[in-house]
Amino acid sequence: MIVLILAICGEGKATVLYVRYSSNEIVIGTDSKRTAETGDTVCVCKIFRIGDTFVASAGLAEYGAFDPREFAEKAIKESKTLVEARTRFEQLIEQPLIDVLKKLKTKNRGPYEVFKRGAAIDMVFVRFNDQPELVASALTPKDAPDGSIVLDKHPITLIGDVKRAQRIAVGVSNRAKALAERSSFWAKGAVLGVQHILEISIEDNREAGAPVDIVQLTKDAVRWFPREPECDAKSRRIHEQGSTCNSSKH
Repeated sequence: MIVLILAICGEGKATVLYVRYSSNEIVIGTDSKRTAETGDTVCVCKIFRIGDTFVASAGLAEYGAFDPREFAEKAIKESKTLVEARTRFEQLIEQPLIDVLKKLKTKNRGPYEVFKRGAAIDMVFVRFNDQPELVASALTPKDAPDGSIVLDKHPITLIGDVKRAQRIAVGVSNRAKALAERSSFWAKGAVLGVQHILEISIEDNREAGAPVDIVQLTKDAVRWFPREPECDAKSRRIHEQGSTCNSSKH
């Protein structure tokens, strides 16, 4: 079982992201809460579509003009394969991300130290045409001996059939992880399983918040649960802001 579980939470920045990959479907789920650089809670879409590719993101965002989504979109448009898109994304985002991390390291050391233990950016690219395809990249900052910041890259590639379901998990609570390890947990299907993982993790993490977005990709269809969200060019949810993205059980 391939697992990517990275610590993203801390100092008002957190995402719950779960991807379940199998030979006949890919299911992606995320929460919707983000704390902007201003400290305001904003309600966002963390899954977006570019052509036949779906992208899910976690980590650093809402920091000035820095928007990882822009680099992902450019990378996909300039690439033929998902592996090429990931490589191009890493190239495009590297220096802008380091520049932001330098500012964060100086102004707000806490989140920077959290990113060093997990990742500053997690980006997952998936599509399902003739076969399921998933590539992911986790970018972790590291302090170089000369005081500069360098990025460690942690890639995952899944293409085609697998013997058993694989998963990527970011910000998932220990309680949800324990449940997901039980085979009976998935008896009602991947969509309901991912939804339950997200809901439990949101209950356990005050920095995450509903609503939950889930998209299921199969060879013949794309289905959103409960529905495809409406979002503007900056990924802000339309008609859903403020308290709607706060956790309700604490």
